[in-house]
Amino acid sequence: MHRLLALVVTLSVFILTACNEDTSSTTNSNTANIPADQIAATVNSTVISKDDLKQFKELKGNPQVPDDKILDEMIATELLREEAIKAGIADKKDVRYQIRLQESEVLARLLMREKFGSISFSEEQLKAAYDTQINDSESREFKARHVLLKTEDEAKAVIEALRNGGNFIALAKERSTGPSGPNGGDLGWFQASRMVPPFASAVKLMNKGDVSVAPVQTDFGFHVIKLDDTRELEKPSFESKRDELQQSLIREAINSYIQEVQSAATINKS
Repeated sequence: MHRLLALVVTLSVFILTACNEDTSSTTNSNTANIPADQIAATVNSTVISKDDLKQFKELKGNPQVPDDKILDEMIATELLREEAIKAGIADKKDVRYQIRLQESEVLARLLMREKFGSISFSEEQLKAAYDTQINDSESREFKARHVLLKTEDEAKAVIEALRNGGNFIALAKERSTGPSGPNGGDLGWFQASRMVPPFASAVKLMNKGDVSVAPVQTDFGFHVIKLDDTRELEKPSFESKRDELQQSLIREAINSYIQEVQSAATINKS
């Protein structure tokens, strides 16, 4: 409820030509600056101009809504703002903080839009980003099974059983504590990055048909892995990645700007 109230008050502050929070000092100082034919409504001593109406409608992001309905909403918002002030809500510490936070978020968002909203990158920059992304991306997928055990000794016992001719699928169904156990330990196709690092590292060193020669320990327990197959991944085309690359470069530009601002600021953390 507090967040909704803060939003209502903030909208009023930004969209309406609002008065001071102290109702005893409320004045209609902006009336003289607004031609009569540009006034959409007056709520007590607060003027809502046609320009205010236009901006509010744009912020709502729904151009199909008739102006009279938008104006009714603005009037209701202003009345609620004034009632909140009369009730002393605007003087509460947590409400003042929420208003300040909302203001900071709005200003930060508008700054980012102003600085980076129309930014574009050359074909060379996009292709360089594509090459970097493709080079950093994984080129293979793996199809594997595993038996997950609670202890290293249990995992070693499974490895020994396999050396003696045991069936991997049967052992997984019988002994694995993982959710894939009933399916014979089948993990399907996956990229190594989807797995925890020790598991991923082990799989990358294996060849098709290999079985772990030693248990692989992760936070989940001890794994005995069998690599069933591998396949090369098809690289996505530059055109299919164009929009994603554009957004990625924008994020990099924003992060660079934030770091620049931070380096120029005095920041003390306690």
